[in-house]
Amino acid sequence: MADKSAFESTKEAMTDNNHSVGEAAPGTPFALVALSYLVILAGVVGIAALVYWTF
Repeated sequence: MADKSAFESTKEAMTDNNHSVGEAAPGTPFALVALSYLVILAGVVGIAALVYWTF
């Protein structure tokens, strides 16, 4: 059987009610936190660039 993609394993780990995300997919919590910070940072930089460009 083929290995699951990272997206599929993360989705299963987050929807599993029997185990925590850290138990089901050990690297997932750090990856979710790191990527969410990057998305927020990109949004803040985009807004700052828009404000700078406007003035």
